[in-house]
Amino acid sequence: MRNLAFLTSFYNLNGTLSISKDLFKNLAKNFENIYVIDTDKLIFFPKFKKISYSEKKKIEKINQKIPLNLHLIKPNNKKEFIEFAKKNDLLVISNFNKDFFCLKILFLLKKLNIPQIRIHNIGASGMDAHIKITNPIRLLNYHLFQNLFKKIILPILILLGLIPRTDIYFHSKKKELNDTKKSFFKSFLLKHGLLFAKEYKLINSKAYDALLVNKIKIEKKYIVHLDAEMNGRHEIETRGILKAEDVKAHYYHLRLFLNKLSKDFNKPVVVCVHPNIKRRDVNQLRKSDLLKGFKIVQNQTKYYVYKSFIVTSFETSAVCDAAILKKNMIGLWSKYMDINQIKHSKTFPKAIGYLRINLENFKYNKQQLSKILKKNISKYNNYINNYHCHKKNILGIDLVSSIIKKRYNIRKKINL
Repeated sequence: MRNLAFLTSFYNLNGTLSISKDLFKNLAKNFENIYVIDTDKLIFFPKFKKISYSEKKKIEKINQKIPLNLHLIKPNNKKEFIEFAKKNDLLVISNFNKDFFCLKILFLLKKLNIPQIRIHNIGASGMDAHIKITNPIRLLNYHLFQNLFKKIILPILILLGLIPRTDIYFHSKKKELNDTKKSFFKSFLLKHGLLFAKEYKLINSKAYDALLVNKIKIEKKYIVHLDAEMNGRHEIETRGILKAEDVKAHYYHLRLFLNKLSKDFNKPVVVCVHPNIKRRDVNQLRKSDLLKGFKIVQNQTKYYVYKSFIVTSFETSAVCDAAILKKNMIGLWSKYMDINQIKHSKTFPKAIGYLRINLENFKYNKQQLSKILKKNISKYNNYINNYHCHKKNILGIDLVSSIIKKRYNIRKKINL
C-alpha cells in the first residue's frame, strides 16, 4: 500500500503548516501517515537558488501543534529521498514551484514512477512581477528560471515525456477553467490530457471550507488590517531593499488612516501579518514604532477576519475569507510602495469589487463611506461563484480525500 507525502520547502515551514493547517488536519484524519518532505536539498543549485530568492540561512523551529501522524522528513540528498520513497511507495502532493530549480524533483518523480497531485484551492490567481534591469540576478531568476521555464520549457519537457504530468490538479478557479474550455487549442489539450495535469478537478476553496468547519463566531468587533511586508523576501527579490525613510513614511500614513477609521467607527484596530514572516521579524515589527498603538498578531488572521467590521489590505489572498463573509473591505496603496506592490494592490479590489484608495490623499465622510462599503458587498457574489463556492455545503478537501481513497491504494487511518 502507498503512503501519502507532501513535498515542500522547509524554508518557510511554519508558514506552510499554518496556511495548510486545515488540509493537514483533514488528511491526518483520513490516512495513517502523512509525510511532509523537505525539498530544499532535492533541487538544482540550492546555493544559487537561495541567493536568487533572497533566502536567509537561519531556519526557525516549529512553533505550532501538528497532528501526531504528520511526520517531518528532511532528506540530506537525493539518495536518501530515493531510499525513503522506495521503502514507503509514495503518492506525492506537490507543493513546490514550477521553476528550473525544482526540475530535479520532477526528474526524481519520473525516475521512481511516483504519481503526484496538486491542490490549489486558494481561490486566487498568480500575479506577474516587474524586475528592474539593474538587478541582473533577480532579472535572470524571474524571467528565465521562473517565467520562461514555467510557460515554455516545462510544457515542452512534459510533451516529450521527460518529466511526469500531474495526475490530478485540484483547484477552485471555475472562471479560468471555463476560459480554457472556450479556447479551441487549450480545450483540445484539456480534453486529451495534454496540459500540465492529466485531469482538472473543481473543488470548493479553502476559504469556503473554513466557513463550513470553523466554529468561530462571526462578529463586527474590529478594524482588521492585513499588512504586507515592505521589505519581505519576495519584495527584495524583485527590487531590492526599500529605503528606511520610505518605509517610515508609508507606515506613518497607514497609522493615520487606521486611527481615523478606528475613531470614526469606534472599533479597535488589529493588524494581522502573514504566516510566512519569520518570528524574529514579527518581534522587530512589534518593537518598532511603525504600527505603534495597534495589536499585532500572526497565525490568527482567519479568526480576526471573522471578528471584523472592516477589513483593509494591500494585497493578500486572506481577503478571500472577508469576501465570503460579506465583510466591509477597503484596498490600500501608497506612493512609497514599489511598482509591483501598487500593481498587485489592484488585483483583488478589481476581482471582488471593493473600494481601493490611496493612503496619503484619501479623505472621506463617514456616512458616504458606509454607503459605498455596503453597496460594494452586493458585488462579491460573482467572485465567490467563480473562485470559491461550486457545490454548496460540501468541503473541497473532503472531495480530495475521497478521490485519493478511490484511486490510490493509500494506507487509511483506523479509528479505534
